[in-house]
Amino acid sequence: MAQRKSGSSTAPRSGGSSRGAAGRAAKPSGPAASKAAPPPRPPARRKPGKSIVNQKQTPWGLIAVVAVIVLFAAAIVVAVIATHKSKPAANAGCSAMIGNNSTTYLNELKCAKDIQGVVFKPEANRTHVTGAVSYDTSPPIGGNHSPYWGDCSGTVYTNAIANENAVHMLEHGAVWITYNPTTLPASDVSTLAALVNGQDRMAMSPYPNLDSPISIQSWGYQLKVSSPTDPRIQKFIDALRYNPKTTPEYGATCSQPTFKAHPSTFGNPLAQPAA
Repeated sequence: MAQRKSGSSTAPRSGGSSRGAAGRAAKPSGPAASKAAPPPRPPARRKPGKSIVNQKQTPWGLIAVVAVIVLFAAAIVVAVIATHKSKPAANAGCSAMIGNNSTTYLNELKCAKDIQGVVFKPEANRTHVTGAVSYDTSPPIGGNHSPYWGDCSGTVYTNAIANENAVHMLEHGAVWITYNPTTLPASDVSTLAALVNGQDRMAMSPYPNLDSPISIQSWGYQLKVSSPTDPRIQKFIDALRYNPKTTPEYGATCSQPTFKAHPSTFGNPLAQPAA
């Protein structure tokens, strides 16, 4: 009887199939494992969606506040411009000139001529000089003058100032009210001062030996009256104060704080601030 070859039995080895299944299920280790199964990639990061919390909110409240501020500022600017433009409003309709001289202020202003008693004299000379000047009108209404103007921003001087500094005020469009301190009562001086005090392009001072109680000057024009309540005074101011047609140096300031603090004296003009 033939002998059975060892190992030829077809019966499955005990546990063979379970080991195979386990071997197939087990994860490989070592170098082979890294080749066979690369490490998993991290999950892709999602871009966060726009949530109500993350959305950039439009600052309507701030925009409204800024808009109100801008409108308020614009209103102020418009008001300032309107105020500036209205400064010569009193003589805005007073621009007709009599004459055809190419230098406007050498022609006569018609509405000034219409004021009874107003004297007009063309004043072409306006050179800056130092020292005293001889004028042909008293008080003077134009001519060569000091380079240092008197303050005419509504200043009431208690003492007489030099003609040469006063004439420079007229060149800047000021109306200069003078009075005789020996003939005009103190109450009338106060009435005149009320027309001047704090009013730009206005100045007032006593004038020695004035031949009339009151004399009013602008560049090229003069009016002499007896009473501070004479209505012609206001008409003169309205027509000629800083009128662009009659002001030789329109746009120049009337402010001169150093002169206001230390004014000149009559007959002694200042060419620069007093030391």
